[in-house]
Amino acid sequence: MKNKLSFWVITSVLSIFVIYALINTVLIPALSKNPLPKATVQIKDEKGKTGKVENINPKDDTIPDSLVSHNSKDAKMKLFELRKREVLLHSRLTLANEDSMYLVLDLINNIAILEMKGVSLHECRIIDSNISNSIKMYQTETLLNWMAEPFTVKHVEATIPKIVFIEKIAPKDTIEANKVQVEPAMPKLGDVYIVMDFDRNLRLVISQTEKPDAEGKKLISDLRWKYQRIEIKRTLQSFIKFNREPAMPQIDIVLPKSDATILYKALPLNPKMILRM
Repeated sequence: MKNKLSFWVITSVLSIFVIYALINTVLIPALSKNPLPKATVQIKDEKGKTGKVENINPKDDTIPDSLVSHNSKDAKMKLFELRKREVLLHSRLTLANEDSMYLVLDLINNIAILEMKGVSLHECRIIDSNISNSIKMYQTETLLNWMAEPFTVKHVEATIPKIVFIEKIAPKDTIEANKVQVEPAMPKLGDVYIVMDFDRNLRLVISQTEKPDAEGKKLISDLRWKYQRIEIKRTLQSFIKFNREPAMPQIDIVLPKSDATILYKALPLNPKMILRM
């Protein structure tokens, strides 16, 4: 009798704990949308300034009167796409007036572009991409407000160094210089895994298509595990507070190793990014 009672008590406690965990970590995050922070658009007078970021064909941007009059779903969708394009052009024009390179992440054409003053310096094909549901759910005015201005990096971590230094000891005289025939070897091209945290609660993760070697695999695993520990800690805290913090919207892209290295090393320390999706 005692064994039966103990069994049911333990089973009930474990069941309550499992239900509590599911509500906290599954139901609440799934039923509640993550709020996307708004961006304040600063409207400037562009009279007297020259230069085009993108050619616009007015015929392509017009909405037929028949669609507007009927207020159909097609008209609303086309209007929404036009407003997204307007936001993109505004952001590119803003960054074209700055003396710094920036990243254009085009998730429609699957291209990552390194630009400066509206001129494309390097383009690379995105092999694969994944957008978190917290971004996909907002195909409304909220998404436009969130994308209204370029995103600025707040924190970056990567498995490769930003700048590589090659140490070479200068010889004291000509005789010693003649003896030195071996040049310092260039460091090997390390495996790439980059995590960029932007303002307005956005995270971009860049990984390579190639299979990493043993050293690179360890570095990538350590960096991934670091961010996984943060999520585990937040989950455990939600058990106590019964209120899980909204997950950070995340975009994962996969690039060839050489392209990922070029983008990371070419961008400034605090780069900006334009998002097209």
